[in-house]
Amino acid sequence: MIRFALFGFPIVVHWMFWVNMALLSGAIGAVTPDAMQAVLASVVAGFISILIHELGHAFTMRYYGDRQVGVLIYGFGGVAQGSRYLSRGQDIIVSAAGPGIQIAAGVAAFGLAMAFPTQIPLLRMLIGQFIWVSIFWAVLNLMPIIPLDGGHISRAIFGPSRLRGALILSLVFAVGLGLLALSVGSIISVIFMGMFAFNNWKELQGEPQTPWMHGR
Repeated sequence: MIRFALFGFPIVVHWMFWVNMALLSGAIGAVTPDAMQAVLASVVAGFISILIHELGHAFTMRYYGDRQVGVLIYGFGGVAQGSRYLSRGQDIIVSAAGPGIQIAAGVAAFGLAMAFPTQIPLLRMLIGQFIWVSIFWAVLNLMPIIPLDGGHISRAIFGPSRLRGALILSLVFAVGLGLLALSVGSIISVIFMGMFAFNNWKELQGEPQTPWMHGR
């Protein structure tokens, strides 16, 4: 575990995050110096982008009066953990703040890269990966799939009395994106969408969510 504080928020980074990000970045097949640099750039860019995402949630939770917010980065993502109840409207705004600031950061990085191009290969790779992760992952996170941010937003919009509708919508999107990922050969995406769909199906049957599926 790596532990530090940033802007008053305690941050914990689980060791599996680095392993998963390295595997996702092609570490197994990286046998040349250039390939290893590409993996390093991808892992660092992913970490910075996800940290910005979670800080977006954390700052918004603090704005709504929560003074005990922590960030855990693990697996392929992270979670901002608060200590107070949020209204449905606040929950929607907090959920949207993470991918919103992440997309803004990606767009800003793209603008800066266009205005001030660098000739340093590693830095160029890092910026390129940061732009890709920040925009693509944030857009994916806004899909109405529980437990992604879009799923949190959908769940809040439907409300507790119509939770079944949010779960059905989530299940449909998870299966649809899983089939799309299968058609392009993205096995990791297929696995994740399959787990999301299975968990949604379990909850529709009245079973509790798998613990790792909780979060924001």
